Amino acid sequence: MGSVAVGAMVVGTSLLVVFALAIATLESQVDDSISQIEAAAEPIAQFTIEDAKNVEGAVVSYTINNGGLNYSAGQVEVNGSAGSFLADLVISGGTVTGLNILDHGSSYLYTSTYYLEVTGSNTGSGLNITANLGNLVYTNITNDGTTDVDTDFAWLFSDGGSPMNLSDGHEGYQPTIIFPGETHEFYYYSGGQTTVTRLAVTIDGQTKAVRVL
Repeated sequence: MGSVAVGAMVVGTSLLVVFALAIATLESQVDDSISQIEAAAEPIAQFTIEDAKNVEGAVVSYTINNGGLNYSAGQVEVNGSAGSFLADLVISGGTVTGLNILDHGSSYLYTSTYYLEVTGSNTGSGLNITANLGNLVYTNITNDGTTDVDTDFAWLFSDGGSPMNLSDGHEGYQPTIIFPGETHEFYYYSGGQTTVTRLAVTIDGQTKAVRVL
């Protein structure tokens, strides 16, 4: 009887050891699987809307009434050197065909008519460009996460209006990547003299909102 009991005890102990080893192996496999799933999961974008402001009385566009003749490279400002508006001339055959705006300026009076004039000396004559005023909204968005943010898949809302793609601002369609740690400046025309009170940005299903100053 004694030998049978001892034998049974040995067998039972062996089974317990095997069971314990099996449980340990299973737990290890589960932990490995969870780690692999977490590693494979794409991180959710993290971002901050640093600021948002209305820039009233900005030069949002221009009308070339007369491109003039014999112009060389130069810049234009608002007549009388008022404000900070500044743009480079785009010239073809001595005629001004467009502008590359460097600074839209601000605080120009909506009740006034402004013309753009060449700064400094220039060989041309006859240029006549009218400045068109309106409200621009500027915002800075920082990528706080570890994954790149494609502006084609990021959206902005103003006062609950229709979504606007972050690749398509005032200067037209300009897609870009906001890398981790980078801050992206985005601005757009709010329409006429209308100011914005609240702005929201949605990236990867996350939405954040701020008050516009």
